[in-house]
Amino acid sequence: MLALWTMRVHDILRVAAMLLCLAAPTRAAAHGSASRAPADPSPALAAPGSSSESILAAVRQATARYLDIDRARADGFVQVSGMEARHGFHFMNVNAQMLSATAGVFSSGLQLSAPPMLIYVATAEGGWQLAAIEYALPKKPADGPFPGARWSEHEPSCHYRDYRELPSPTAGSCPKVHPESGSEFVLFHPRLWIVHVWAWYPNPGGLYAEENPYLSPYGGNVAGGHDHARGRSGTEIAYSEFNHRSSGVFLLTIAGLAFWQALRRPRGLVWPGLTALLWIVFGVYLFVRSDPEAWPWGPLGLLESLRDTEVLQHKVLTCIPVVIGLAEGLYGYGLIKGRPRMWVMSLLTLGGGTGLFLHFHQGKLHLDWIYLQHVAMGLVGLGVGLGLLLSRRAGPGSKLHLLWPTFLLAMSAVLILYSEP
Repeated sequence: MLALWTMRVHDILRVAAMLLCLAAPTRAAAHGSASRAPADPSPALAAPGSSSESILAAVRQATARYLDIDRARADGFVQVSGMEARHGFHFMNVNAQMLSATAGVFSSGLQLSAPPMLIYVATAEGGWQLAAIEYALPKKPADGPFPGARWSEHEPSCHYRDYRELPSPTAGSCPKVHPESGSEFVLFHPRLWIVHVWAWYPNPGGLYAEENPYLSPYGGNVAGGHDHARGRSGTEIAYSEFNHRSSGVFLLTIAGLAFWQALRRPRGLVWPGLTALLWIVFGVYLFVRSDPEAWPWGPLGLLESLRDTEVLQHKVLTCIPVVIGLAEGLYGYGLIKGRPRMWVMSLLTLGGGTGLFLHFHQGKLHLDWIYLQHVAMGLVGLGVGLGLLLSRRAGPGSKLHLLWPTFLLAMSAVLILYSEP
């Protein structure tokens, strides 16, 4: 599945994710008639050589709370597939991607306590039954952490708003709409290697089987109850939330460096180059990932992409970090003076903040939670520009120099906490 479509940016976020320091749930309470999670502590990381019993205990301990689907939704899991025959509905957690990146700084083991994907089946009474946990990696491990498990390959795939999929080698070669249903393209994920742990539903094929024949009576339903009137699928929401939160981690790293420079004023050729590089990479990352269907990553061409007002706004806003990085680099190496640099950066951040007040989803104003978060970003963006203007007149040692990184820190917090209903 698309449990780790974000892994192509894993290396970029690896160090930045250390600053996020989110806490993974490790203690789980049993719900309903489900079995009680083991009292003994179980490993959070799956390492080669672990027994099937210890793996099962760890997975159950980490996921017992998700026997209640409301707990899963409250923790950020959203539906990203319809009912797949002999498989189930997939629910993905964006936060698990961040936790996996953080854990990867300290260990190469698989993070069992932060499952990226839960698999449910819909019961006849209208409820949800947790069946399995799905783990995924961007490449097949040489020494798999699950004893006796066979990692299955999920080919690179295009995903559509009605939860249909099509195999494709690249995002650019995906059809713009699904050839059968006419549903819009929403994202592409590269090749993944997947293993299932059937921790909460019996499977005659074994604990790590790819499919479960006991789920055959549930059938298969592509749309999976998706409300087309809502306009956006859970897959799109998950992608958007990850984009905002990973951007927040990126900006948190830049804010930390800005604080260091304001307080320590380090000298040398490395610091200005590092600051400039971070800003430029941040802007390029946003430019490519902001709209998965648009140029240069998705199936839409450049002109077709820019005809979409929302895409155009995204592309313009993502150019701001690139220009800031260029200004920082040119100033750091003495190619431009301080005053022009500060004016450029101030105007860019003030313009970006103002632009966020006019950033509407679906082309028109909706006074909803998403727009209110954009308003918060806009206000903080104006604060960033104001902080730069004030620091321009401040003397050495003035605390006004801390305004700029303080507002950057506030912006990173708004992005990390971003959510969509």
